[in-house]
Amino acid sequence: MRTRKVKWIVIWAVLIVGGAGLVAWDLASFPEYFYERSSRVPFNHEKHAEALGLDCSKCHVGAEAGIRATMPSKADCMDCHNLPLTESEGIERLDKALLNAPDAPFVFTSLLPSNVVFPHGLHVKSGVSCETCHGSAKEIDAGRRPQVRMQDCLACHQGKLGFPKASTDCARCHR
Repeated sequence: MRTRKVKWIVIWAVLIVGGAGLVAWDLASFPEYFYERSSRVPFNHEKHAEALGLDCSKCHVGAEAGIRATMPSKADCMDCHNLPLTESEGIERLDKALLNAPDAPFVFTSLLPSNVVFPHGLHVKSGVSCETCHGSAKEIDAGRRPQVRMQDCLACHQGKLGFPKASTDCARCHR
């Protein structure tokens, strides 16, 4: 009886320490996922996405195939902004802001609690568009991104929003 009790204590200890280790690794690996600061460079999603026809994944690497969609780096922006793009109003100001910006000029503001995992690639493969959760480019620019609520996630996972049914097991998304 005593060895069985010790066995369970060891199992629980390993699970707790392992879970704490995963949270620590996640915080260390993706600190921008948990902190809110204002972005250092103005950005117009509508102009880039709708007017220029750029797909979200052009700037947000991982949006189509990864666990997380990343924020673009200064180098990512300069891939296009090193080219003679246009003489449109404000482009000179934007280019100057980019030139003086740090390597990570954009700041991520999560729509989800820090204990929720959202594998972007898996959702994209199921037909979920970026706009489904993030809103349109116009809404993002206006600061009106939709609030992500668990009831919306569940409705989607239960097949009520036109997407294939998916697991509703809490541990699939909550860590």
